[in-house]
Amino acid sequence: MWPAVLVAFFVSFLYLPAHAANTGAVDGLIATIAALYVVAVSVGLVRLVRGGVLRVAGSGDPIVLFGRGPEPLFDVRIRARWRLAAIGAGGLVAGTAVAGAGSLIGTAAPGTYAHALASLALGVNLALVGGVLVPAPGFTGWALMLAVADAAGTGFDRRVRRAARLAQLTGVPIFLSLGLAAAALGDPMLMLVGFLVAMFIGTQTSMAVGHDAIARFLRGRVLGDLARPVAGHADPDEPVEALMTRLPGSTAVTAVEAGGALIGAIGPRQLAARDRDRAGQRVSEIMVALGDVALLPAATPAADVPAAIGRHGFALVRGAAGLAYIEANDLLGQIQAGAAGSGDTAGGREVPVSGPLDERPSPRDHEG
Repeated sequence: MWPAVLVAFFVSFLYLPAHAANTGAVDGLIATIAALYVVAVSVGLVRLVRGGVLRVAGSGDPIVLFGRGPEPLFDVRIRARWRLAAIGAGGLVAGTAVAGAGSLIGTAAPGTYAHALASLALGVNLALVGGVLVPAPGFTGWALMLAVADAAGTGFDRRVRRAARLAQLTGVPIFLSLGLAAAALGDPMLMLVGFLVAMFIGTQTSMAVGHDAIARFLRGRVLGDLARPVAGHADPDEPVEALMTRLPGSTAVTAVEAGGALIGAIGPRQLAARDRDRAGQRVSEIMVALGDVALLPAATPAADVPAAIGRHGFALVRGAAGLAYIEANDLLGQIQAGAAGSGDTAGGREVPVSGPLDERPSPRDHEG
């Protein structure tokens, strides 16, 4: 919402007063509404066309309109050629809008709202076209760079990392430009803004490289490939200290049973949050109840793991022969090691579950 508020403020109080004659409050209000529509339609139409191309590709992603919903251009599970086609179609739409806005500028008289709106449309669509050429997170050029690397069969290798380093360098000309402007205007704050922008691009690029590496590791895998058998079973009345003495590792997840039925689980995050000053705290007091923790079939696409483990740090996986788990730190270790893990869910024993199960795999199982 905040980007829309900033755009509205810029258009209402800065852009229109500077580019058009103020012919009255009513005309100014109408022009402001029209200007906001120009921005929304320019951005939304490009995203709509991109989403339409990916829908034709059968990606299963919703068509993205006016910035709502996920941006599928960065989904490595979608074939690279379809991502390239979507980027090209969006760029063609923006380029056509640039040509149309340029012709309108030539026919509208300067100092009028019509001229101001045409200039705004030209600027917005030029920014959309230019964004394809900026290989940095937040710009379409980042998605283009990854799609080209995928289409060339390079995957996530040195060429992608080299391109990411080049993306970080895009902040340098921004910093230098604002530095020169600061020196010319005698305003040192502009140099600070340039430094912050350059630092933001650099850090966001590093984060995006990491996110892309995670997405590529999870691509084509299912939870059964990554899950590990639960580290034993605990009684709800068992003291937490006694449970901790028999845990096999710091990332282990323990199932909690009552009467032979699964009622919850305990992971590293719950153990870390226990009350250390309270003796005799019981497992039932810190466990995550079965209804609050994700319990997923082993055939669920691994790409859905981040959302499933985000709240409690782990998710339970029910395999054909037993109960297993996916834990955040353990998964991160598998990703860093570049290994899929044992994927052995047969080490756990079959446990009756006191609650409904959803055996359906995620609908976001896209073909890569």
